[in-house]
Amino acid sequence: MRRIRTITLMVLLAVIFAAFSLPTLAQDDAGALPAYTGGPAELRMGWWGNDDRAARTLAVIELFEAAYPDITVIGEPNGGTPDHFQIIDTQLAGNNAPDIIQFGGNWPDYQQYLEPLNDYLGAQLLIDTPEQFDQTALIPATAADGNLYAVSLGTNTLVLVYNKTMIEAAGVELPEDNMTWDELIAYGTELKANLPEGVAPFVDNSMNQANYLSYFYRQEDTPLWTSDDGGTSYATVESDTKWLQMWADMRAEGLIPDAETTYTYTEDGPDSSALVAGDAAIGLIWSNQGAAYQAAMTDELGMTTLPTGGEDAYAIQMSQYLGINNASENKEAAALFVNFFVTSPEAGAILQTNRGIPSSPVVRQAISAEATATDAAVYRIYDAVADRTIPQDPNLPNDQEFVNELELVGQQVAYGQLTPEQGAEELQALIDRLAVK
Repeated sequence: MRRIRTITLMVLLAVIFAAFSLPTLAQDDAGALPAYTGGPAELRMGWWGNDDRAARTLAVIELFEAAYPDITVIGEPNGGTPDHFQIIDTQLAGNNAPDIIQFGGNWPDYQQYLEPLNDYLGAQLLIDTPEQFDQTALIPATAADGNLYAVSLGTNTLVLVYNKTMIEAAGVELPEDNMTWDELIAYGTELKANLPEGVAPFVDNSMNQANYLSYFYRQEDTPLWTSDDGGTSYATVESDTKWLQMWADMRAEGLIPDAETTYTYTEDGPDSSALVAGDAAIGLIWSNQGAAYQAAMTDELGMTTLPTGGEDAYAIQMSQYLGINNASENKEAAALFVNFFVTSPEAGAILQTNRGIPSSPVVRQAISAEATATDAAVYRIYDAVADRTIPQDPNLPNDQEFVNELELVGQQVAYGQLTPEQGAEELQALIDRLAVK
């Protein structure tokens, strides 16, 4: 387990104390948590995320164990997203995976390993009514066979985060919501002329976030992957080229860092971010990461929307999910833990929006009064894009492989080993291959 930073734990102590000041644990109509009918059980839970997420998760585990003394939960934080799935893949192959596993939109790639959850609804999982849980959150986690395979941990969306302190010091107005792509690039040009030497206006997010690419494709009316006819991609080489050329032009104009600087950072969290390091002023993050990025910086951060243009493309989507390993020997206990994680106001007071805006109305109401400035900014962005949101598209099959290969293509273009046109051909071939793999 990675060492949890002392400062993170100290911050969370206040949150935990606040959680214990909330009303007594109560979930169902009888005013009690769902009963556990089994004997002593030990569960393992695997997730990805930084030290802050680990500390919050471990604190919720302690609350759960206090509520269910016969159940012990061992937390297994697996670092960044690629590390997590590499570890999970190895564990699943060796029949040694955790009982409870965190997934993203790639859960269908793991459906064969997941326990169908329908029989737990209304019993161990009190997420079957709109008063207890947003029923729309069940839809993306339900397979064609009618079974629910995972439980949403909240809603999330991509946002642009900016160093407010740095931009104000440069004497430039803060970025506005809903700028077009051309307006955003023009804003970056103005910003570059006023930033300190060596600081780029934007992080190079050309190929390190598949959802940003998917967003652009939707705007171009060439969706990367849809549910049409059981799964169809409308991606084109033309859209691929337009995306890669736009970022190549930005690189040539110094609006994003050079390749050497870009690939110093993994951009999978604040621990490896050009924005946090001060090498760029504006970057792309998930809305639930805002608090962690702010905690990693002394400069004040702000948030704004993704650029407008073309077709509506903004997806307010499920952030992450918890699924139960169908090889688990303690499925009832695992279902009770998932229920506690997503419906307990006490757990919600600790987790807050770390994994997205909670899908439980009860939890949302309990934590809304304590919303931080960062969370308030997220709520504002949800309002700002309300008239251009769309339903969430499914992830391209073999999603993690796509994410890994996407970054390799991006590196080759950034280092001049491929032209944008050649990179587009490589990218289209990758999409075509994974769609039928």
